[in-house]
Amino acid sequence: MTDSLALPPAVSVRGTVAAPPSKSATNRALLLAALSPETVQLVRPLDSGDTRALVRCLRAMGAGVDESPSGLAVRGPLGRPSEDDVVLDAGGSGTAARFLAAVAAAVPGRYLLTGSAQLIRRPMGELVGALRSAGAIVETAGSEGYLPLAILGGSLRSGSVVVDASRSGQFLSSLLLAGIAVEGGLTVRAEGTVASAPYVDTTLEALREFGHSVARGASGEIAVRRGAGKTSVYDVPGDWSSALPCFAAAGIVGGEVSVTGLRWPSPDADARALEVVASMGVAVERHVGEIRARGSPGALAPVSVGARDFPDAVPALAALAVFAAGESRFRGIAHLRLKESDRIAGIEALATAAGARCVPGEDELSITGPPRRRRVAVTRLRTFDDHRLAMAAALLSLALPSFLIETPDCVAKSYPAFFRDLETILVRD
Repeated sequence: MTDSLALPPAVSVRGTVAAPPSKSATNRALLLAALSPETVQLVRPLDSGDTRALVRCLRAMGAGVDESPSGLAVRGPLGRPSEDDVVLDAGGSGTAARFLAAVAAAVPGRYLLTGSAQLIRRPMGELVGALRSAGAIVETAGSEGYLPLAILGGSLRSGSVVVDASRSGQFLSSLLLAGIAVEGGLTVRAEGTVASAPYVDTTLEALREFGHSVARGASGEIAVRRGAGKTSVYDVPGDWSSALPCFAAAGIVGGEVSVTGLRWPSPDADARALEVVASMGVAVERHVGEIRARGSPGALAPVSVGARDFPDAVPALAALAVFAAGESRFRGIAHLRLKESDRIAGIEALATAAGARCVPGEDELSITGPPRRRRVAVTRLRTFDDHRLAMAAALLSLALPSFLIETPDCVAKSYPAFFRDLETILVRD
């Protein structure tokens, strides 16, 4: 693993990047395909640390996941009856751990769900409580409300369940996905304001695309039932979360960049962040299959925005804010403290190292730019082993000299080719 990376500043950006496949769509498709009655071909799925973790767990649960000419061929059934615990190691993937917690409770088998030291610190309590209320037998093998979890498969009952999704919309998505594995389905209602709500819409869209029944009630409940499940081919769309740094780069150093392979219009949560990029002074053109961004150095404007629905975009938006003249505020982001790292603290560290003023709050963050003059000395940018912070650090390096980005390889969690693709659009003296 590379300890650090020096990314020399650029004078502008120019070129075209193909968006990597969506991590969110790939993970949902992998799980739904493993719950399908017949083999499903996933076309151009993402190959990353997170998706490999989910594939490893699905294979341990009895699914077949094999390479195919188009990507991956996935077949069920899911479930492995055994008197011994089947270990499901989700690595560092919060998505895999949370989705599998509910699905493992719905299919045959005994499972021990665990993960990396980083993942074990991420909360699961609300999901565990909801599963238990629906009859699932889930025991904590460590601290209550955290991994590891011992799960008795097949114990999740059909009926209605309430989950507090205010800290993570993944808790709600997990139950919705598990609903098609439960005879009679599940009716799920979220308690409180759902964090990253558009990601739940992504889950519902995936369920419908795979042929399952989804119905919204007047009180906000969502009923999910297994449908015909006749989808045999699923094309994975491009990833908006990973494309946003390219648009931000155009705003920071100027120039024009195009990203292909993105759905537009799109239900993707981070597609909404494109409006924020535009409001900060980056000219954006939206076309089917291609999004183009054009910026000029020194033309960025500060922004004040509620970012609860697109938390993965905040690090890239914060990097843009460092170079805007004035105070930018990002509100509704308390759940950023519960990601791969405490991203609010991580953004503060990056912005401060770049010479901007950053003031964190419990549920918001303010950044005042442009950056003050820095002494020309090597400064290490800490990424806290967080892929989104590493991408933000790269953006800061484009316009400021003498930075070393720590643990850059952590981008492999969602976008292994990030630095390679970024280099293809950088223009240097």
